[in-house]
Amino acid sequence: MYQANAFVLKTAAFNSRPDHGPGFQTGEDLERQPLVMERAVVDAAARAIAGYCARFHQPKALIVFAGDESPFAGPDWFRHAVQAFRGQMPSGCATTFTLQSNGKFLDNRWLDLCAELGISLTITLDSRTPARENGFATTGGADASLDALAAIERIRRHGEMGLFAGVLCVVNPSDDGAALYGHFRSLGITTMDFVMPAEANWDHPPAGFTSPTPYADYLIPVFDQWWNENHPDVRIAFFDSLLRSMVGSRVHSDSLGADPLTTVVVGCNGSIEPVDSLRRNGAEAGQPELNVVSHSIECIFQQPTFQKALAGQESLCQTCRKCEIRDVCGGGYLPSRFSQWNGFDNPSIYCADLSKLVRHVVDSCTHQLTATA
Repeated sequence: MYQANAFVLKTAAFNSRPDHGPGFQTGEDLERQPLVMERAVVDAAARAIAGYCARFHQPKALIVFAGDESPFAGPDWFRHAVQAFRGQMPSGCATTFTLQSNGKFLDNRWLDLCAELGISLTITLDSRTPARENGFATTGGADASLDALAAIERIRRHGEMGLFAGVLCVVNPSDDGAALYGHFRSLGITTMDFVMPAEANWDHPPAGFTSPTPYADYLIPVFDQWWNENHPDVRIAFFDSLLRSMVGSRVHSDSLGADPLTTVVVGCNGSIEPVDSLRRNGAEAGQPELNVVSHSIECIFQQPTFQKALAGQESLCQTCRKCEIRDVCGGGYLPSRFSQWNGFDNPSIYCADLSKLVRHVVDSCTHQLTATA
């Protein structure tokens, strides 16, 4: 049976990307979302998630506070939320908390609060915006958010062990990934991830690039620099997952499609849905009539659209089944396979990138094994 162990709370349905300015997220469904999740919804989410973890004997659960500018919820909101979960979660379930933030408004008071509440911080970085001159700096040829870089520096100076959970970088092929990796390393960052944009699929392919494999062309130099550095404490989650998949290990990674989804998203209004990019990219797997106030978490698993999504995760299309690297990439990120005409019965929109990247990783490993034999 499908089981979830990561629960994303969309703390604030807010969009302040430089090309939009502060305000509600675009899209008719998102405009109905409240700005900040109400405390009654937080309490209902804590009860629903705790009940699910107790019924299915989950040994661990990750609670992720997400949403642009989540600090808009305020310190008292976070104190209430953490207390609500700690008061509800079953004793046998190890529960951890993390806050995903683009760094905006994360001043020292917020760092003190997160340290007090035991909330780790993941800083997200996305340079895909035309307004870079107003909020982005060039770091060795790569654009990076000034807010994100400033937040990382404040966290490093804070000194609280375990406060910094790493950096999550959305791949922008216009940037120099290796330069960005080098900048992260110069800051002493040892935990990071590079992910392809989640919203792209066959109905909405990435555009504007002349190379047939722009994402692989970005990621391969990052991999080479990381691989050659060979530092045991430096972890890039996507590459770690690829390497584990290559040796037959089970990998719980959204970016690779071999295993079932393990994430449930709770919207600002309490709606229950799987990975929210399924809704954003047109797959419509999220069901707004399901809500933590009136439904259990496992109800989402029985929804017809979710079952179709799950089937797409477990049963690859014919193209993927015939592919020699299918056990490594697993068909890629599930939402990136979607099309209106064929559902999830497609390879990933990033298929060419994944193929080029995986083969490069295999060649790198083979070369090293040969050299040391």
